[in-house]
Amino acid sequence: MRFLRSEVGGDPIVVEGFFRAPLARVYRAWTDPEQIVRWFGLKAGSMVSASIDLRVGGQWRFVMHEDDHGRVSLQGTYSVVEPEKRLCFTWSHLREHADGRREETPHSTVTVTFRAEGASTHVHLRHEDIRAAEGRKGVGSGWETSFESLVELLADTPPPVVSGTF
Repeated sequence: MRFLRSEVGGDPIVVEGFFRAPLARVYRAWTDPEQIVRWFGLKAGSMVSASIDLRVGGQWRFVMHEDDHGRVSLQGTYSVVEPEKRLCFTWSHLREHADGRREETPHSTVTVTFRAEGASTHVHLRHEDIRAAEGRKGVGSGWETSFESLVELLADTPPPVVSGTF
């Protein structure tokens, strides 16, 4: 399955996918930290933790690796939150060393749009302004792998049961 629609290493990175799951379920997979740690990253379940403050101006952080030598994470701030329609956020790669040094890439921008198609959902992602071609290659392949893992998560996980008083 191929999700990457742009040239490898090009700017912007464009990734699209069609998911056989309802819009609300797909959107939740993008906005619920417990769901994100199950599909996002170089391989499913490889992320250490995720935190999300899902509001305009809210921050998100995905810790990809953590040990005695430091921590590697992705982070950013939401600029648009339109539930089940669109998310826009900044993105940077942060390496924090045990000695206190920090290395952070310049911010890039991600826009994700969601569109219901019957009982399924189309997701379009545009990731732009990554300055280094090598960085764009890595991010493009990372999104490709993440979308593959999202397909598996949505296929293997039954939708949540909602209960209440009627």
